[in-house]
Order: sequence, then C-alpha cells, then structure tokens
Amino acid sequence: MFKKAGLEDIKKILEFCLELKEQNAKMSFTSMDTPEHIEEQIKSELKHIYLSIEDEVVTAMFRAIRGKGNKSHSCYVACAVKREYRNKYLATDLTSYGLADMKSMGVLIARTKIYSWNKASIKTIEKCGFELSGRIVMHQFETSVGEYIDDLIYHKIL
Repeated sequence: MFKKAGLEDIKKILEFCLELKEQNAKMSFTSMDTPEHIEEQIKSELKHIYLSIEDEVVTAMFRAIRGKGNKSHSCYVACAVKREYRNKYLATDLTSYGLADMKSMGVLIARTKIYSWNKASIKTIEKCGFELSGRIVMHQFETSVGEYIDDLIYHKIL
C-alpha cells in the first residue's frame, strides 16, 4: 500500500531510516535518526514523504523537497527500499506515485543526484523517465570502490 506519511508513521519511518544508517547507506534518509527530525519533515510544507507499507513495516520511502519562492516549480527527490524488498519495482512504483502527487500540486520538474557507482538507482530513475542532465566529476573518493566517483544529476519534466 502506498500513502503519504502522517504523524502516525513516525515510529515506522524511524525504524526504516535507522536500518539504512546501520547498513551504511550513502543517502539522505540516514540523517533522519530522531522522532523529532521525522516529525519536522512530515509537518513541513516543503517536504513530502511517501511510503510503501506492508504488514505495518515501511518497505520503501520516497521524499520530495519542494523549492521555495521562485524555485517552487521544482523538487529534489530521493527514494530507498528496505533490503529484503529490493528488485520488486517498489522504488519505481513509489517514485511514480510521489511524482504524480507533486505534479498535482503544481511542481513542473523533479531533480535528483545519484553516485555514479549506484547502478540500481540509475536504472530505477531512468525507468521512471528521468534524463541525465550533467555530472559533478570526481565529486568524492569512495573507499568502497577505491576510486573517485561522479555525482550524476538527473531531471524529469512532470
């Protein structure tokens, strides 16, 4: 089941994010490590969190952060899937669900950045219709692959 996150989901979201942090996931959800931080995210007018829930467990999470002022036509997105639920198209389907809602709110373009070694995320985002816009060359040294990696910039016109 897909849904927009509410205050009743804080505990489930916290468990999901702490699991990502424990796995050393290299993505923004790992900083959502307190109930207060998650509550702030849910209450924010600019941050929109969408969940895939199965048996009261968050199996995937998508977040869109809308721009302010003259950037309110855009949003920055991220998505993660619980390890044991990967390869089931959850990221693709939840991203599409969240983007449809953002479009209904007047958002015209979505953007994201993905590390160049993250082939699964690249495949997912391209399946969702995102296009490569550019790259930040040698963004950082990644010890897990033993080389400098690029940050790939993707966008999708909604």
